[in-house]
Amino acid sequence: MTYRPREFWERRLSEHFDLRGSGETGLSLAYNRACYALRRSVLDRALAKVGMDPAGKRVLDVGCGTGFFTDYYLGRGAQVTGLDITSASIERLRARFPRASFVLADVSEASLEERYDVVNAFDVLYHITDDDRWGAAVRNLAAAVAPGGVLLVTDLFSRLGRLAEHNRVRPLDAYEDLLSAAGLEITGLYPTHVLLNRDLKALRFLNRVPWFLLVADRFLLGLGLRFESDPLVNRLLVAGHSRTGKAPRATSYSAVGGRA
Repeated sequence: MTYRPREFWERRLSEHFDLRGSGETGLSLAYNRACYALRRSVLDRALAKVGMDPAGKRVLDVGCGTGFFTDYYLGRGAQVTGLDITSASIERLRARFPRASFVLADVSEASLEERYDVVNAFDVLYHITDDDRWGAAVRNLAAAVAPGGVLLVTDLFSRLGRLAEHNRVRPLDAYEDLLSAAGLEITGLYPTHVLLNRDLKALRFLNRVPWFLLVADRFLLGLGLRFESDPLVNRLLVAGHSRTGKAPRATSYSAVGGRA
């Protein structure tokens, strides 16, 4: 089967317009709620670390899907624009969130004229499997960040490559090269999950008790560990405009968003 992103996500969101559609369709809604609760906690901490209060700020929610992050930012007083490749997302979210604006577009093709204080792209870029389109998407997002703003992107940032037909991860240095060229500097990497949102193999029965995995992950993330040796730990990258005009090449970041 050939992966056609727009068709794939149109079908998936039409069938599951809840957190399963943008998360793990094969697992329970309770499991996906636990995953997103953890994402929310990590995002709270990342924004606080860089001193970004969303209230009154312009936010671009890339891959807005079923609206989790649109709702998150609206609830914090932001002016939100959602962007998604599917009409299934855009049409429903326009009705659900009349205070927000929505754009039907592919981020690898979209010419983003506006500049935003927060450009939020959770679990989006590794679903762009074509390298050229992925590079174009990263450049488009970097260009959309306003002075003093932040770019938030999640990926495994490992060299595992293609994990599924619709999932290809890239290493940190690939992101860093593109962001540096755009004048952005990576300021932090936050692990977002440890046990949740991954194949537990022989322990997969624990997926039936997502509350346990959520408590365990919160404990593990609270230890401030980097999990750098684990290529399957998803991370949140935080980047902003370099104060020197040229972003230095970074080799290590702390789990709480500062340089090690």
